[in-house]
Amino acid sequence: MKEHFSKNQSGFSLIELLISMTITLVIMGLASSMLASAFNLRAREDRKSDAVADAQRALNIMTREIGNAGFQVPTGLAGVSVNGIVSGDSDSESIRIVSNLNGAPDPTDPSLTDTDVSDADEDVKFLMYVDNTLGQRYIVRYEKNATNETTVLSNRIDSLVIRYYPEKVTYSTTVVNGVCDITNVKNASGSTAAEVSPDAAKYIVIAVGVTLPAVGRRNSPGYQPASQVQLTSDVVLRNSIVY
Repeated sequence: MKEHFSKNQSGFSLIELLISMTITLVIMGLASSMLASAFNLRAREDRKSDAVADAQRALNIMTREIGNAGFQVPTGLAGVSVNGIVSGDSDSESIRIVSNLNGAPDPTDPSLTDTDVSDADEDVKFLMYVDNTLGQRYIVRYEKNATNETTVLSNRIDSLVIRYYPEKVTYSTTVVNGVCDITNVKNASGSTAAEVSPDAAKYIVIAVGVTLPAVGRRNSPGYQPASQVQLTSDVVLRNSIVY
């Protein structure tokens, strides 16, 4: 038996193979670049969400505890203002508050009413701690009645600013030299509201800045520029308001 081969049957030429391989490699390279960019973007958004959620949790804790400042605080406490703020230990980057959380009168036996502020959570301080070695900033809570027990509330912030006012205010947010702050502060009548000392405050605004560093190199695939998010919280010192 003889085998017959058709002259019309032929494979790809070497040039055709090289061209097809080149096209395939280019397509694969583009696809890989797009996939890497998508992964970088997703990772960046995940980090952003985590950092913002971390700072928001810290603000929620600060808002709740600062709002209780001055609750049933005994008179005559050294350094403690009527509004429950220790003004000598409070400024634009830190605040120390005192409250007698167990001081509500006992309706059945007034003699059992707590009259001191030596219990847990009754003397706390919030501030931004800067770790120059690691180049990081934290929102820290000090528990004064537990030998300065320290709790890190947020470990991915870049700025913390605390402003004190005698009444409810509205404002705009701003960033100055990388520090998140508030501006154009107005009171209920629309007039410019001046900040007061901590001992005279009834309304506090807390501004926190969260900055995400750039990812990759500029003009390179997957590059993400640095971005900054500002969070603010308004705190009413309800125990210093006379109804």
